[in-house]
Amino acid sequence: MTRTRLLCAAVVLGWTALASAQTDKQQPKNPPGTPPTISKKELKKAVPFCEKASEVIGSKVKNPQGEDLGKVEELVVDPMTGTIEYAAISFGGFLGMGDKLFAVPFSMLKAPEVPEGDRRAYFTLNADKARLEKAPGFDKNNWPDLSVPAWADEIDKYYGTTRAKDVGRAIEENRKFHLVKASALLGKDIKSLNNEDLGDVKELILDPARSHITYFVLKSGGFLGMGGKLFAIPWQALTFERDGNKDKLVLNVPKERFEKAPEYKDADWNRMTDPTWIDEVYTYYNVRPYWKTGGTGAGTPIDR
Repeated sequence: MTRTRLLCAAVVLGWTALASAQTDKQQPKNPPGTPPTISKKELKKAVPFCEKASEVIGSKVKNPQGEDLGKVEELVVDPMTGTIEYAAISFGGFLGMGDKLFAVPFSMLKAPEVPEGDRRAYFTLNADKARLEKAPGFDKNNWPDLSVPAWADEIDKYYGTTRAKDVGRAIEENRKFHLVKASALLGKDIKSLNNEDLGDVKELILDPARSHITYFVLKSGGFLGMGGKLFAIPWQALTFERDGNKDKLVLNVPKERFEKAPEYKDADWNRMTDPTWIDEVYTYYNVRPYWKTGGTGAGTPIDR
């Protein structure tokens, strides 16, 4: 895991308004309908960090006293919204319950803020041992059906939490969606609107503090013929569909948009997590950032 952990997506459109105000004193700083200005200093204090899903999986989990509780074995996400709903944790450490996995609402995990040596810092879970010992669990080799609402409802009821995907939705609507493992999305094929092969999901870039997928990395292939280039694309540009018993990811972006699309380079991780760069990615794909729509729900396409 890398040492580098930089700021994730943020509200940066206000910088443009501020710059314009400085060059034209007659122009108001915040014309009607524009976002409020925010300085870079304020921005760094306000926004969370980015993490790779492949690095979040395997992270340590400790209690507020610094005692080891276990580690994150898997993440459970809502592919319709891009929200991270649960962390499947193996409670080893002083709990000694390593034979089972326990799905904990991801919102209960405090996101790390600093690296720990050459590794990312651990997550903190504020829950006592007695409560965790009685929590709903399952055999690590026998996962429950994540598409059954009753499974998630039991967990939310036990911990007294409400899933982020439920915000602003009628309860009956939840049954139209289901959850998937984050690891199942890694390597998954992506189709075009015409069912052509575009490539596959190379990585998921996460916003742990907001429990959301910031963007995914597409490794191009298929009819694109771009030599395996990597592209950073907002999760909201995808449509999640069910094709029989199989999940299907469809990208709502025409081929022409990839000719000048923002490329992802893992060696430039610093830039790939810069708030200005990420905002440009969302702008390029004409998607309203989720952090500008309340911080938990899905982003939506916008008219320009």
